[in-house]
Amino acid sequence: MRKEEISHDDAFFLMTLEGNDIYDLFYWANRIRYHSFKDVINYCSIISVKQGRCTEDCTFCSQSNRYKTDISSFPLMQEEEFADAVEVGKRLKADSIGAVTSGYGLEGSKDFDTMCGYITEMSKGNEVPIHTSVGVLTVEMAEKLADSGVEMVNHNLETSENFYPKICTTHSYKDRVETIKIAKQAGMAICSGGIFGVGEGLEDRLALAFALKTLDVDAIPLNFLNPVSGTPLSLEKSIAPMDILKTIAVFRFIFPDKEVKVAGGREKNLRDLQSWIFYAGANSTMIGNYLTTKGKTAEDDFQMIEDLGLVLKRNRTIAK
Repeated sequence: MRKEEISHDDAFFLMTLEGNDIYDLFYWANRIRYHSFKDVINYCSIISVKQGRCTEDCTFCSQSNRYKTDISSFPLMQEEEFADAVEVGKRLKADSIGAVTSGYGLEGSKDFDTMCGYITEMSKGNEVPIHTSVGVLTVEMAEKLADSGVEMVNHNLETSENFYPKICTTHSYKDRVETIKIAKQAGMAICSGGIFGVGEGLEDRLALAFALKTLDVDAIPLNFLNPVSGTPLSLEKSIAPMDILKTIAVFRFIFPDKEVKVAGGREKNLRDLQSWIFYAGANSTMIGNYLTTKGKTAEDDFQMIEDLGLVLKRNRTIAK
């Protein structure tokens, strides 16, 4: 299969396809997926290690202390709790486990050193790698994470640079880009994507995609707004399932050999079309619950993979 890079104009054209042409788009996105990954599907799971009480104003996030939501808040888990949560991820057959903390970042906090200690201990002889999402990083923090055994950092750009101020004003898009660059310089792989259905347009989705391509990230999680009561976007209209699938497919065209992961919001937004994410080009998804919302049962996801004739993979190795 040829590896010519798709242009912005061609990607925009694909985003606007309608009718039966959409199914042709899915067909070719699926062919690209198969060429790079065969029938192997990755699953990851995440742990909310520190939740709520966030000072930032991301309009889609239920963990901000600026909004009145029903989510529970708690400080950094104790080591035993963390170890138990990792074991749950392993039982879910996740090929990686993401440890996530709320807030702008952990710089200067003893929580950061504690987290690194947890990860160092859990990484010893652990067949499932621990990844992290701990907010903005400094060079020193990134180097310590890498030394602790972290092989991948998640830090989403969320949306386009132009639209970003519409969903967050308390930290900048450039802060996010800088954290990605710092993590890469420390030798870690990058998981970075965005959230859709927050009021952005097609151009914003494509600008996000091409920004991630420029940064050469390793995995691209695609999240779709699951509105939470009390947040500014609680009444935002959901994206139509076919528009979600088209977005996945176009991202596969832009990232022919990268991990395209469908994450938050797939259950609510795609409903009966969840299994189509793979036909549309995704080769990865999240298993179990999300940070503050419920996911499908692991058994249902396993059955979906089996019914599609696909294969679940554990313990990926990231090519560097």
